[in-house]
Amino acid sequence: MPTLPPALEVRQLTKHYLPPSRWLRPLVRSAVQERVVALADVSFRVEPGEVIGLLGPNGAGKTTLIKILTTLLEPTSGSATVGGVDVTNSPGEARRRLGVVLADDRGLYWRLTGLQNLEFFGALSGLGRRAARQRAAELMGRVGLADRDKLVFGYSTGMRAKLNLAIAQLAGPDFLVLDEPTRSLDPISSQEVLRMLRAFADAGSAALLSSHRITELIEVCDRIVVLTNGRARFVGPPEQLAAGASQQARALMSLLSDDAVR
Repeated sequence: MPTLPPALEVRQLTKHYLPPSRWLRPLVRSAVQERVVALADVSFRVEPGEVIGLLGPNGAGKTTLIKILTTLLEPTSGSATVGGVDVTNSPGEARRRLGVVLADDRGLYWRLTGLQNLEFFGALSGLGRRAARQRAAELMGRVGLADRDKLVFGYSTGMRAKLNLAIAQLAGPDFLVLDEPTRSLDPISSQEVLRMLRAFADAGSAALLSSHRITELIEVCDRIVVLTNGRARFVGPPEQLAAGASQQARALMSLLSDDAVR
């Protein structure tokens, strides 16, 4: 039987931000005055069925990594593939394999109902009208909103988070990228979203979950990638990081205390 490619493979991914040339400096506003290394030789894999956590203090390179994986930014060197598709060379095909959940809900249409939002985004993702309607109804039930179809304007923060998770799954992606999806949620709503994410992976798909909440990453993730200063300092099981099984793990846990990463 043929071997399935990894859900995600990141190989020596590097990103440099360069200042504008001296000719452009009078015309371009830039906070960068010298070369900034946002990512340096980052490598890791995500297999089908896994949830991988992405952890690091502010400025560690997490957002840059997520932008590259979701085809919003090109790397300086290295590569990233989603289901075997290179995100730089074939961004359109890579996007069809991806579902993305961002930290806020500004992408929702608040004067449409939850079901109407799903039908609309389903049509944008290429589903026909009937298929979009069926898929929207299915996902409303899956995320627990089937009996709460009202204007998104009246949804709670937790309900909007569930709707965003449903939208990310409209096209049946094999891989989800989630950027702090529980940041504004109460503990109960956070647990519900994490439970849905775990079920998504257990069904054979995979996900990358970026969060500042160490405890939720330890709870739901199979492995954790810790970024500091643009480098992957730790890639391994959460219990190894939490237990401080090595001097490196103890140093990272000290750095990544709740007070340090917020």
